[in-house]
Amino acid sequence: MRLNLYEDRNNVDERVDIYYAKMRPVIKQLIDTVNSERPTLSGRPADEDLDDGEEIILDPKEIYYLDHIDRKLFAYTRDGVYRLMQTLSACEQMLWNYGFVRVSKSNLINIYKVKQLKPDVNMKVYASFDNGERICINRSYKKSFNEYLVRMRRMGQ
Repeated sequence: MRLNLYEDRNNVDERVDIYYAKMRPVIKQLIDTVNSERPTLSGRPADEDLDDGEEIILDPKEIYYLDHIDRKLFAYTRDGVYRLMQTLSACEQMLWNYGFVRVSKSNLINIYKVKQLKPDVNMKVYASFDNGERICINRSYKKSFNEYLVRMRRMGQ
C-alpha cells in the first residue's frame, strides 16, 4: 500500500481519498479513523472501586486480550488491567474487524499482539503474548479461530 501526503497551507477543504481493489480490515480502519468511528472502550483500573476513580479510554490496539471473570469484563494491556463496562459479546462485535477473535467462552484475543501460537497436549493451542502471558485457545473455538486467521490473511493481501 502506498501513502501520498500533500501539504497545501492554502487548502480550506481537507479531504482523504482512498483507492482500493477490495475492502480489507486495514482499509476499514482507515475509514473509521477518518470518520472518527474507531472503537474505544472505557474502563477503570481493575483494583479501584467502580464508584471511585477516573474513567480511562482504551484504544483497542493497546489491548492484548479481554477476559470475562465472575460476571466482570477485564482488558489486559501492557500498562495494566482495566475493568470494562461493556459485555464480551458487544466487544466481540465491535472489535472483530480490529483483530479480535474469540478463543474461549470467556476470552477475546488481539491477534496483532500474539507473539507465538504453540500447540500443547490434548489438541490445545496456546497464544503467547510479548508481555509473557498465555491464553488457551479452547478446542471448540480452534476451528473458528483458524478460519478467522485465514480470512484476515486473505483480506490482508
